[in-house]
Amino acid sequence: MTPFVLLLFLAVLQGLTEYLPVSSSGHLVLARLLLPGGSEFPEDATLEVVLHLGTLAAVFLFYRKEIWALIQGVLGGGNSPPVQRKLAFYLLLGSLPAAIVGLTLKDSIEATFGTTQVSSLCLLVTGLILWVSKNRGGSRGLLELGASAAILIGLAQSFAILPGISRSGSTIVAALFLGYRIEAAAAFSFLLSIPAILGAAILKLPQALEASVPLPAGIWLATGLAFLVGYFALGLLLRMAQANRLFWFAPYCWAAGLVSFFLS
Repeated sequence: MTPFVLLLFLAVLQGLTEYLPVSSSGHLVLARLLLPGGSEFPEDATLEVVLHLGTLAAVFLFYRKEIWALIQGVLGGGNSPPVQRKLAFYLLLGSLPAAIVGLTLKDSIEATFGTTQVSSLCLLVTGLILWVSKNRGGSRGLLELGASAAILIGLAQSFAILPGISRSGSTIVAALFLGYRIEAAAAFSFLLSIPAILGAAILKLPQALEASVPLPAGIWLATGLAFLVGYFALGLLLRMAQANRLFWFAPYCWAAGLVSFFLS
């Protein structure tokens, strides 16, 4: 497998696994380390961060109405500026745990992207998180979010900095346990991904441009491919979540974690 073909494969993998609750970073790390040609890519999280920008664009497109309402509200327009401003504040509040963990433990976290064992074990944890999501959820909507819920969901997101812990899975399941409807849980989860991914990109992209191991040729084509596949996967996840089938992904995470652990 040539590095370019592997790069396109990683882009499709990123698009599928970013929103399906099976951890895109865990899959990218395992694929990059176990498949032929992966040694051509940077060993840190640079490639993962760049491909995440593609799937982040899918969030902007999928939730464009909610994002536009949020922007209008923050600027004093729209139908309910106070409510939208409160939601924006809660998004910032929920982003703090991941920001603190990412900045204070940056080197230790990046080291986990160079080993398959961490990703394998974290996939097993993700499977457990998804399995306990059965029949969870309540009646609360997105605009009923409170400060304590935002922090708790943000804490769940901070654990997903580790490769193998699904960001969408951990945050959605956390919101379900707090009594939110699946639509509200998913919306807050994906809106919360915007500052997290943008923050990681701001930190990593300048380093990538100056790195001794440059980003591979075709990276922006791969990022666009991740966007297209990610938009499809996001819709698929919402349909499965509404049918209370997130736990269907648990056996896959357990199998993937065990197989990759023994292969490593």
